[in-house]
Amino acid sequence: MNINSKIKIEALFYEFKTSSVKEIADHLDISIQYQDFKAKTLDSRLMIVDSKGYIFVRSDLDCAYENFLIAHELGHYVLHFDKDISFNFLRRVYKTRLEREANEFAIRLLMFEELHNIKDIENIEFIVKEKGIPLKVWYSLNEKITID
Repeated sequence: MNINSKIKIEALFYEFKTSSVKEIADHLDISIQYQDFKAKTLDSRLMIVDSKGYIFVRSDLDCAYENFLIAHELGHYVLHFDKDISFNFLRRVYKTRLEREANEFAIRLLMFEELHNIKDIENIEFIVKEKGIPLKVWYSLNEKITID
């Protein structure tokens, strides 16, 4: 993630004075809807139609994981905005550049406070799980995130 992306995350906190992903989505006028997807590995989707954002989340998910998915889709919205585009979060697919960027955005957004003193945190895995971040996603990016 480049420095511009970090600035965007800080700007979200500064502008909206919240770390709640649902409140941030509301401030950005992004609708969050719950849906049962036919594809078993599809957990969320961002659709931008005529510049309006819609996040669809599988309806039977754990609340913390749901927050991660919303943060991930917000990452796509903030970093990859185009007036007519969509992204799908598929479990086990983290390798594309755009997906890595959205995952990193989500981690930085959800762990904004913790990342300032991450070197002092002993139980980071517990905190990562508590935030709903899949450990596989965390381990794929933690070195990059903790070095910055």
